[in-house]
Amino acid sequence: MPPFINMDCTHCGKPNRFDLAELRKNDGSLVKGVVYRGDKEDEVFEETCQHCGRKFKFPVKGGNNGKKK
Repeated sequence: MPPFINMDCTHCGKPNRFDLAELRKNDGSLVKGVVYRGDKEDEVFEETCQHCGRKFKFPVKGGNNGKKK
């Protein structure tokens, strides 16, 4: 099962759910295999809200699913 990102829209505040694998594929950074990211490497995605239709940016914490080691 792919990892999902649950984010609230910064404009309307309603929840949105995105497939992280699809976001990375659409961003052009799809890599086959295991990717290790450091704690400080965050990814920033810009997507359209599924409710209000406006674009908003949100960060995804890198390394160990955003948890400190």
